[in-house]
Amino acid sequence: MNLTDDNVSAGISPEDLRKKPWKYIGYRGFSKFIASDNDFFIFRRFSELTARVLLALQDELQELESQLLILENRLSQASAPDIHNGSFRQETQQMRLRLIREIDSRLRAYSQIITTSMVSASANIPADELIIQHSDLRSRSRVPKKDVISISNWFHNHRNAILREETEYINEPNDLFAVVPKAKTPLRQLLERSSHFRLWRLWRKGPISEMENVHYGSDQRIDLFVALMSTVVGLMMLIGPLWILAFVTQTVKRLGIITAFLVIFLCFVSFTTVARPFESLGATAA
Repeated sequence: MNLTDDNVSAGISPEDLRKKPWKYIGYRGFSKFIASDNDFFIFRRFSELTARVLLALQDELQELESQLLILENRLSQASAPDIHNGSFRQETQQMRLRLIREIDSRLRAYSQIITTSMVSASANIPADELIIQHSDLRSRSRVPKKDVISISNWFHNHRNAILREETEYINEPNDLFAVVPKAKTPLRQLLERSSHFRLWRLWRKGPISEMENVHYGSDQRIDLFVALMSTVVGLMMLIGPLWILAFVTQTVKRLGIITAFLVIFLCFVSFTTVARPFESLGATAA
């Protein structure tokens, strides 16, 4: 049962939804929207805040390091009492012990932020996995502009459903990341820049949301269309030169035709796949 069914059963009219979206839609409707497609499952990294906290902890550690160095230089002077500076077990300087314990506490906080970043510190996950997760988060590419615009449009079309201050995160596009990123070919990215392409009936799915102005497209159908188009064009580029060479006798012209089609085919493979450059070269050579 969707929100529309719930609203109808509760005696809530479309006019009520329009006047009080904060009551009848709210985070329930927004959560339903962003969970309906991986492209909309977008959140902030808070990179600047993480950097600010790390810089503050770094400065505190540097200050403690300086204090420890000054203390040990004073304890190592010829005029200082004979104190064993090479043993923790026979340590007599409480000040040095307090500094080391304070450094240990700050180092743990510093390392925890670096390795966990946005992973909850209370999660029972091995440290090596936390490092991998943080590395994965930082290495993810920026969220496509069209996805940011889609969420902004939802806020615009359902004004006041979410408190305005709580929608400001979408205005930080450079700090956003997709929880489930999907690698898309340059060709598909180019096609999806067109709103006509995105809203084409061929891959429009039935309404999942209660909102009339929210449209969903089928990823599978779009991928199939792009794959078929790439296959047809690829076959034409492979078979075309054979027929052209059959009517060309001069060696130089034949070499020119082969070179031109190789370059075009390399560009085509790079544009229609997510392969890395050396993989595209390998496909062209094959």
